[in-house]
Amino acid sequence: MIDFPKVSDISSKNVLCVEDFKSIAEAVALMYKNDHRDIVINIAGERRFGLLKVNDIVRLKLQDVDFSQKINTIKYDIIPSINEKESILECLKEIDCINNCLCAVDDDNNLKGFVSYNDIVSSIDPQMMLERRPVSEILLASHVKQTCVSTPATEVARMMDSILYDCVIIYDDESPVGIVTTKDIMQMLGGNSDLTRPISEYMSAPLQTVRYDTSIKEALDFIQHKHFKRVIVKNNDEKIIGQITQEEIVAKIYSKWAENMRDNDTQLREINKLLSARAAKYEELSTIDNLTGVFNRSKFEFELRNEIKRIERYETGTFSLVFLDIDHFKNINDKYGHLEGDNTLRDMARLIEKNLRSTDTLARWGGEEFVVIMPLTPLELAKEVTEKFRKIVEQEQFYVVGKITCSFGITEFKKGDNAQSIILRADKAMYKAKENGRNRVEVIEQKDFHG
Repeated sequence: MIDFPKVSDISSKNVLCVEDFKSIAEAVALMYKNDHRDIVINIAGERRFGLLKVNDIVRLKLQDVDFSQKINTIKYDIIPSINEKESILECLKEIDCINNCLCAVDDDNNLKGFVSYNDIVSSIDPQMMLERRPVSEILLASHVKQTCVSTPATEVARMMDSILYDCVIIYDDESPVGIVTTKDIMQMLGGNSDLTRPISEYMSAPLQTVRYDTSIKEALDFIQHKHFKRVIVKNNDEKIIGQITQEEIVAKIYSKWAENMRDNDTQLREINKLLSARAAKYEELSTIDNLTGVFNRSKFEFELRNEIKRIERYETGTFSLVFLDIDHFKNINDKYGHLEGDNTLRDMARLIEKNLRSTDTLARWGGEEFVVIMPLTPLELAKEVTEKFRKIVEQEQFYVVGKITCSFGITEFKKGDNAQSIILRADKAMYKAKENGRNRVEVIEQKDFHG
């Protein structure tokens, strides 16, 4: 029988913690000073804890939230606790796919440590690793966000909304020259950097990668040595082909554990049950927006690329792309609070889904923006369908917040387009709708667009 280590054996004891009556600015200062991506929130008068992440800080910054506000006035994740005497097998039952961490506590529920995936990875015997199989075999997703060196830092921050793939590769022409991670974002925010400056001034460089034929063990050693959250994988032609997060490597390790425990039926059944549950969660997490339940941006970009490939392959047909943004959404958050703002986003997602055609693909782009792919739909038909939906939104009575409207931008795929060009055009059309008074549909065609 395998003797799993205790939580106290693997937890990080140097926990960065802040009281919830402190300000957001004080939390950011602590994170910046200690070079941390996350900070545990000690909730006053309660025997539980929260977690404030860099992604949360970015979201608040983009929403123009006053950082002098107290932490207890904002929305953050509550994270589970586990007794430090438990085994790490119990961590698997408790750890959450979103937060990927636990607070280790004593019998009196006092905070004693912090358990993350990195701690679990570090506790594993290297002999149980798949030493001869390459990382390419566990490259579960090839999605890599990328932009150029001249992109303003604030625009890159807006791209950092994914839970699993929260990094952006920076290119100079066709060469990858750097990377921006949540750690870099924290340095920018904590150092009060000018976010209008090019991202080249803040990125981590040079970009460190591993080859696709690197062994899984070597990739794990690389992550542990560099204190990275993921590895960026390249092929023989030095092209970036994807990334692998710690979570994916851990999932592969646990599969190996299961193979080595075939002589213990009780433990095998237990860990296989846990692995199946976590595999289902990761599959859902990789495609579904956690708040609204519709597809996330990564899934949208995957479907968009497939739609473009289909048209290019068969040289026939077209499709339209629709961006929509809830008008004056900041006012909803300011008047009713962020929790009600989240409820409004969920209600809007359900309303859109209810009125879409079965062939359309809906995704949350981020914040209060959604995007719809309309296959085999020329521009005029897309405009007609979207105008009908605009009226539906305008007439809908939303719970608590009442009447709201949306601004819509539409464009049609044309020969010569790529994913970036059609996204940019639809986005510009949506902002044109806002500039022209909101609650309207605007169209920008390829021939009328000059970047």
